[in-house]
Amino acid sequence: MYAQFIKELIDLPDVLIQKVRKEEERWIFELSLPEQCPLCPVCLKRTIKMTGKKKQWMHGYAQRIGIFRVELPVERRRCGTCGMTFSTSYPGISPRSVATDAFQQWVAQSCIGTSIQAVARMLKLPYTTVERWFYTHAPSFLSNDIQPKAVCVDEFAFRKGHDYGVAIMDAETGEVYAVEAGKNEEAIGRVLAPVSDSVQYVVSDLAPAMKKAIQGACPEAKHVVDYFHVIQLFTEALDRCRKSFGKGNKKHGHVRYVCRLLTQRPEKLTEEERQTVREWQKESDSLQAVYQSLQHFRYVSKSQKPKRATSETSFERLGSSVFVLSLFCCSRHRKITRQTNRRNHIVHFIPLFKWENGGNK
Repeated sequence: MYAQFIKELIDLPDVLIQKVRKEEERWIFELSLPEQCPLCPVCLKRTIKMTGKKKQWMHGYAQRIGIFRVELPVERRRCGTCGMTFSTSYPGISPRSVATDAFQQWVAQSCIGTSIQAVARMLKLPYTTVERWFYTHAPSFLSNDIQPKAVCVDEFAFRKGHDYGVAIMDAETGEVYAVEAGKNEEAIGRVLAPVSDSVQYVVSDLAPAMKKAIQGACPEAKHVVDYFHVIQLFTEALDRCRKSFGKGNKKHGHVRYVCRLLTQRPEKLTEEERQTVREWQKESDSLQAVYQSLQHFRYVSKSQKPKRATSETSFERLGSSVFVLSLFCCSRHRKITRQTNRRNHIVHFIPLFKWENGGNK
């Protein structure tokens, strides 16, 4: 009964369980295959064993013992006819991976309904590893009937600085619908194609490729800007104002203090700190314009009721803040004005929809 339980736990075809051992905190199942002579993949002739070693793969997880591993022999063989050399492999186990395909799929399935960070902490694995497994196996979990009303589109890195991809997920449920390699306009269009007929709202950042792809793939959908990236425009402009105004000097602690006062909501500051911010605004007109525009935008984003009067008041408040920025000739002001004016139809949906890329807020 014990042997049968272990065999069902391992669930690998045609393997023989030799023994189970524990090395420090690791439980390892030593496996082997029946005696056989692998044929050459080129000429299908008999091969000769050159070297052999044992390799371990993560294969499963148990509540009390954590991740357990399987150990299998990997041989380097040579064909006596054509001279081809190769390493033996097993079905469902990539020779270059640290985990079996079954374990990777289980980890990816565990990420549904929770965050990747939570799964990585539970398994004590690197976040990037769990993230790569999730986006690799996520397409196999997609449902055939895809009819979302609101989706989020964003790019991510398989390997930062090397390989990038685009993912689309339901803004309400968090279900990933499609993943495509690349981050250009064509890749974004391909990832939007499965939901182009039913989607009504598409959430993305301010990238020009996102706007063009959404207009091409979903011309009837409303483009909703990501709240985080709009706030980021203001915080970057505040930081440039701080540098040109000379606040913070070069001391790290003082710089962090100034940045906190400028970016934090006024209601979360003390009366003394609010007075300090007011004095800074009196000393610099550009700093005052950006800071007040940020507060106007936050006021607009709080309006979630789709009432006509409330929406018009919010839009007028936002329009006045953009007009104030356009009066200045600094590049940091022109950037915010240019971004919001070009995407006026996007910004108008911020008071009504609080979706953000990567989740529903």
